[in-house]
Amino acid sequence: MRRGGVPVAKNMYTVAGDGPCNEALALRIQAGDKNAAERLISQNEGYLTELTRAYTPWCELEDLKQEAALALLDAARRFDPAYGTKLLTYAAPVMEAAMMDYAARDSSSLSIPISRYNQLRRVAYLCAEGWDSSDAELVKVVCGELNVSAKVAGALIKEYRTLLMQRMEEVLTPRELNLVRSYLGIGQPDEIGMTFQELAIYLHYNGPSGAEKAYKAALRKLKRDLYGGAYGRWLSAQKGIRAAKAEAEQAAG
Repeated sequence: MRRGGVPVAKNMYTVAGDGPCNEALALRIQAGDKNAAERLISQNEGYLTELTRAYTPWCELEDLKQEAALALLDAARRFDPAYGTKLLTYAAPVMEAAMMDYAARDSSSLSIPISRYNQLRRVAYLCAEGWDSSDAELVKVVCGELNVSAKVAGALIKEYRTLLMQRMEEVLTPRELNLVRSYLGIGQPDEIGMTFQELAIYLHYNGPSGAEKAYKAALRKLKRDLYGGAYGRWLSAQKGIRAAKAEAEQAAG
């Protein structure tokens, strides 16, 4: 089988022996060595198999292994030995998140082409990491990460937000959904949101502070659903890595 130009065989377990370690292979991948990608997958096939077993009741083992393998390669391209951790330790949360996403998609009634789904999954990561960024900043980041035009990046972000709204409708109660949409201006005239004071009157909360408290509780509920588990650990790891790297650069400068 082949996904994304990388062959993923059904029976490809090999022992690394005296060959290059995972971290060395990651650096080779970053240098453009295509053989290193296949070698990295093959010498970790046993690990991939064990990692996917927990998800096999819902999905085919080989499909899950392909998702995990692609996530491993993605992590390898971003890996930096300066992080002070092993590649598999760094990649595990990303791989688990990829399999969880695949399992959720496989059981979903939504029909999205796999190439577009992978793009949207990456956009979701970027939007979560840059939750406080402006739309212009997000478009710029998506352009760089996915190598697409600003027009395509904007369309992907819009599509992701549409799917996010669908998820909000599934997770939040009608009252919570109305509160969040009204405060953020979603579906409102000129997309201008209401203040907490206005919402307290409109939705009969106990003053502006009551509306604000309910809004924050709804966001926490949504974030627990969206960013829990492996994905949440991955985001936390990324934030920690960026902070450590920034401190190191500041100390060196």
